[in-house]
Amino acid sequence: MIYPWLKTQWQLFLQQKIQTRVPHAILLKGVEGLGKRSFADQMAASLLCENNMTGEACGHCHSCQLFLAGSHPDHIVIEPEEAGKQIKIEQIRRLKDKQELTPTVSKWKTVIISPADSMNINANNSLLKLLEEPQQNTLLILIVVRPALLPITIVSRCQKLTLSAPEPAVTISWLQQQSSFLESEIVPLLPLANGAPLKMMSMLEQGVATIIEQVDRDFNLLLAGDVNPVSLAKDWQQYDVLMVFNHLQNLIQRRIVKDQNESNRVKTKYYWHIYDCIIAAIKLISSSSNINKVLLIEQFMVSVMNTDADYKTANYS
Repeated sequence: MIYPWLKTQWQLFLQQKIQTRVPHAILLKGVEGLGKRSFADQMAASLLCENNMTGEACGHCHSCQLFLAGSHPDHIVIEPEEAGKQIKIEQIRRLKDKQELTPTVSKWKTVIISPADSMNINANNSLLKLLEEPQQNTLLILIVVRPALLPITIVSRCQKLTLSAPEPAVTISWLQQQSSFLESEIVPLLPLANGAPLKMMSMLEQGVATIIEQVDRDFNLLLAGDVNPVSLAKDWQQYDVLMVFNHLQNLIQRRIVKDQNESNRVKTKYYWHIYDCIIAAIKLISSSSNINKVLLIEQFMVSVMNTDADYKTANYS
């Protein structure tokens, strides 16, 4: 199945297939939650299918049945051997050995590397050699969220295919068709998920909308100076802290725009101070996996309350 927001990119691929212009390597990029892996699977299945030469895989032929069972001899998936780890050179070397063999069932051989931006430097170098000597009727699909992490030598040898998030109305409509979630639950999560429907579906199922509502209430109390930072930090540390601060960043950005439109310079300056505190927290979270979350949240809250005191002095003195 091709997701509705990927129809345009799918038609581009089918056009290449019909015109026998499928490249030897495709860099499939886009934010998390757009369905990149599903799209890559559909591309591979379409090429391997014995019956359908112009569209999606038939799903019934011997090749399709092997693919659906995850045992197609002409299809290889390379992923980190452990979650969060790198793709190793040994994995790419084994791929190179298999690529030298001729197809056994289909006319094509297909490879999915996901996420390709998790390859270590040696794996990158080994893959580069394979890209420099492409095999006939072979497609390598490199799935990435952060293409900047790949060497330019690899990127330059791939055709780029970017999957983009749909318009918010499309995302909201699709989510409501798949579930009973309300628009009021969906909209606040749009910026957190970069508009990616599958990411939003996962967040909604995990109850993130309820967490965001609670964070908003807590944050308003924090701005009013009506909270205990130590107590509130213990409550927040149970959440995905990076997600919380990304949400606060979006929240403050909206307030800055609103106050700039209203020409409220003092309040705008106040919010910019808080924005700086949020960015500092995000940088710390992103730079270390061993960060003390409770201490970081406490320090952030104290900084906000100190900024609040300075604002009130400037605003009411």
